[in-house]
Amino acid sequence: MPIKKVAMEKIGPYSFIQGSGQKVTNDPLLLADFVLPLNADDRVIDLGTGTGIIPLLLASKSRAKRITGVEIDTEACSVFERNIADNGLEGMVEAVLSDYRDLKSIYKAGSFSLVVANPPYIKAGAGRVSPKKQRAVARSEVKGTLKELIDISKYLAGEKGRVAYVFPVARLFEMLGEARVAGLKVRRLRFIHTSRLKPAKLFLIEAGQEGGLVIEEPVNLI
Repeated sequence: MPIKKVAMEKIGPYSFIQGSGQKVTNDPLLLADFVLPLNADDRVIDLGTGTGIIPLLLASKSRAKRITGVEIDTEACSVFERNIADNGLEGMVEAVLSDYRDLKSIYKAGSFSLVVANPPYIKAGAGRVSPKKQRAVARSEVKGTLKELIDISKYLAGEKGRVAYVFPVARLFEMLGEARVAGLKVRRLRFIHTSRLKPAKLFLIEAGQEGGLVIEEPVNLI
């Protein structure tokens, strides 16, 4: 598939093509740093990876055995595959074209030690949905709700794995509630500040089936 309006960036030692859909923000960079360090035997899966920014970041900053990115959009997944090939990462990173809600038919429970996602921030049925398909899927829950994301994340992580997201503070209580209903315990919570005069807008969260809560020092992007 031809790639339109490409924008090339550097991700550590790797080149990264964004493609023509949703542009990369600081959020996936913060999430990638949040889940480090990773061990050589870690198996990681990124749900809704887009063009693969999080897998490339983790590949550049860790020794993880296998990093999988799952993307439902054909064009974005094609760009992700090109990013893998251009950087010679075929043995470490893989692209999977799929709706993450279908992954139970592909993987066994507990197949991954870490599940990450920078999911859409706008709740299904709320706010204006972009007329551009890729942007709509990236920003709004048109291809899966928070509840569905947590459900598949728990399944893929199993009893011993961990789950990590970046999400808006406006939906913090919803996140905590859905995690509790799913049987996940919040392990780490870190707020992200972008202004000295305003409350945090985003948070980073890690959860699993075991562990206790630690509220970490906030990130100040000021």
